[in-house]
Amino acid sequence: MSKTLDKLKKTRPWIAFIDDERSIGNSIIVTLEDGYQFADNLGCGVEGYDTVEQVRAGTQKDNIIKTK
Repeated sequence: MSKTLDKLKKTRPWIAFIDDERSIGNSIIVTLEDGYQFADNLGCGVEGYDTVEQVRAGTQKDNIIKTK
C-alpha cells in the first residue's frame, strides 16, 4: 500500500481496509468498519476508486455515515 493510502487508513477510523489492486487491473477497494456506510451509497460499506485522490475525497468524514 502506498504511504498516502496507509496514512488515510490510519487517520480515518471508519476505514477497515484499503486494498490497492491497480497492479492487476482493478481499482482501489475501500472497506469501512462495521457500523459505517457511504452517504451516497446507503447500506454499502465497500466502494472502489480509480485514484488515490478519489479515495481521499470519497472517504472524508462528511461522506461517511455512522449507523451504530
